[in-house]
Amino acid sequence: MKVLYLGALTMKKWRYLFLILCAVTFHLNVYSQSTYEVGVSTVSIEPSKEAISLTLGGYAAPWAGRFTLQWIEREKLQSISAITAIDNDLYIVSNNDLYKSTLSKPSEWKKIGKMENVRFLSGLNNMLFALIDGKIHKADLRKKRIRWTEFVIIPKSAKAFSYLNNKLYFVDEQGMIWSTEITDRTSKWEEISSLKLNGITSLSANNDKLYALTNNGTLYECNVNTSDKRWKKIAYKNGVTIKEDIQQIVIAKDNTIYGVDANSILYKGEHRSNGELSARSLAIKDGKNVVVIVALDVVGINDTFTQLVKSEIHRNTGISPSGIFINVSHTHFAPVTQNWLTWQDYNQYPDSSYLYVTVKEAIIKAVNEAIANTHKAELFFGRGKTDIGFNRSLTENPELYDNSVDVIKIKYVDENRENYLFTASCHPVSSTDGALHYTISANFPGVARKLVEERTNTSNSVFLQGTAGDINPRDNGEKITGQKLADDVISILNSPMEKINGSISFYLDTINIPIIPKTKEEIIAFRKEYQDNPNEMLSERNRKWSDLMLDYHAKNKMPRSLPIYVQTLNIGNWKLIGFSRETTSEYGLGVKNLWPEKMVSVTGFTNDVSSYLPTKLHIHKGNYEGLDSFFWYGMPNTFPDTVYETIISYIKQKNR
Repeated sequence: MKVLYLGALTMKKWRYLFLILCAVTFHLNVYSQSTYEVGVSTVSIEPSKEAISLTLGGYAAPWAGRFTLQWIEREKLQSISAITAIDNDLYIVSNNDLYKSTLSKPSEWKKIGKMENVRFLSGLNNMLFALIDGKIHKADLRKKRIRWTEFVIIPKSAKAFSYLNNKLYFVDEQGMIWSTEITDRTSKWEEISSLKLNGITSLSANNDKLYALTNNGTLYECNVNTSDKRWKKIAYKNGVTIKEDIQQIVIAKDNTIYGVDANSILYKGEHRSNGELSARSLAIKDGKNVVVIVALDVVGINDTFTQLVKSEIHRNTGISPSGIFINVSHTHFAPVTQNWLTWQDYNQYPDSSYLYVTVKEAIIKAVNEAIANTHKAELFFGRGKTDIGFNRSLTENPELYDNSVDVIKIKYVDENRENYLFTASCHPVSSTDGALHYTISANFPGVARKLVEERTNTSNSVFLQGTAGDINPRDNGEKITGQKLADDVISILNSPMEKINGSISFYLDTINIPIIPKTKEEIIAFRKEYQDNPNEMLSERNRKWSDLMLDYHAKNKMPRSLPIYVQTLNIGNWKLIGFSRETTSEYGLGVKNLWPEKMVSVTGFTNDVSSYLPTKLHIHKGNYEGLDSFFWYGMPNTFPDTVYETIISYIKQKNR
């Protein structure tokens, strides 16, 4: 009996020991995790035909604006007096004859009728409208023979007209826009006073928008379905990328714009671009936790947009918003994607179709694809140096430049391929002269990515912008800077790299920094000072800033603090920290000094780019980063001079 009893106890002990060993083994496996599930994706955010022309962000100069439209010559025609488009066909009047051509087949013009004394054409579906001697005539294009019948009388001398959403619009000699719903010959015309615009020579319409061309070559658009109907400038004859003397415009059904110049040359409008803007996503799983790193080729985003995108990703995938890291490259050659309330009207708000269709949907698609295509991979970290930049504002402190280049190598276990993520700190602001200043471009990050991919025979490399708020390129030209950065990345990849091991965790903290806004009296005095300032750009900006602040006072909505978002991703023993706003270089250096023996990468421009994030040196100096930029961003004031110490202390205390 004793033997049997001792044997039972022994078996029980072994059972407990086995369970303990399993638990310890599981714990060690989790802690020392050496492989991850990793997926990458790249989705274009190049603007489509949804927008005729977009404003490029990042520079206030020239104050007349930078727009994406350029004209491409299509063919030389004969003496065009009127032009319009219906569906996929163009119609012109030349020497009193009416011609038709399919947009996909240039130079194939078919004569379909006679038209005398026609000044303007418009059309919709199968109906063609012509302005003849102060009356609008119509013709049914489904008929074998074009027959014109009087349709409606225009009460004033018309400079141009167009048809949109069952309404006729025309502009009179004083630049006033009139509209009427088409019911019968006695239609009532109403003036739209907010759309008065002098010098209109041509009107066209599509997708709820009117387009107007003026005699100085400036192009405007207006969404007629909004309550606040105003013209917004979308292009002009800038003498660099637009030199053509366009006289008439027409918008086709696919939203392509066509123009005719004084010599009857037909042009097609398109976005001037290098074709490289993208949303890139990197998804990393440790079995239980998932994080996603998104890199965008735009100048900036607001936190409201980021929250919207993260909420949708969370609904679709279950990934916590704190685990979704969105960084922008800050290229100054991408369409506007955030509010600039003290800038020109055309620069104040992003184009909604570009931001919420092109960019937002590309982010979500890139994230979904990255998650769906994960494969087992090992991660490696490497760090080197670069000399692509310098501290542009603190020249007396050249050491305040984080010249680190951090590289993450993703090596897939069961496949002979790799992907790369790399970070560096430098403003993408090259090419302020000539046509490149008006060209959509990812700037040096795009050049670096492409060269890294070509030299390593890979794809989907990801660039993250570091703490580059006060760092400018050392060299003139994005190709030089991009090549130097690519060389540095390749050098790191060819050197020993440290393996990343361990589980994933993530945090998103908000640090509210108190500020002291200017009083109402101070703002009024400031506005008066710039009422008639000879510097048109600063005068308009500061008056708009003053009006914005006075409106905050009137509505009792003046901000008393500004939030700083600090996001932390711990992917094993690699720590990635992202600051919101245009974070200056010292923050990157300060965070790395908190963990001097660890692999720590730091970015700015993450989740929200709503002002600069200066340090005491910038604020005391009163330079662009420390003061002037806050007017451009429409902020009530700069931060207190203790902001750097407050933030670094917070991060140290939290020890994420």
